[in-house]
Amino acid sequence: MEDRIWQAYKDEGVQVVAIDANGDAMDGVQRFVEDLGTTYPIGLEDESTKTYEAFVKNYKGANPFPVDVVVGRDGKIAYISREYDPEGLTAAVEAALAVD
Repeated sequence: MEDRIWQAYKDEGVQVVAIDANGDAMDGVQRFVEDLGTTYPIGLEDESTKTYEAFVKNYKGANPFPVDVVVGRDGKIAYISREYDPEGLTAAVEAALAVD
């Protein structure tokens, strides 16, 4: 995500935000970010909103990490992927950028 999406498209207005929905403490997330060299923002899920649960409530079976979501310039969700699909994610970002 860092190189393929964030670094490649950030100058075109793309924002990348990650949400840790595991209930991890901030220090654990900070170590993870430092180990990976991630420069886009990563935050903790607010337990009162259950954001991650809302994204994955329709998925059955194994843990649905990660969930990638592309939101278009119009504020509407343009793409959701349960598994990291670099080609699909890149195509979705490019399609969202192409919309005026």
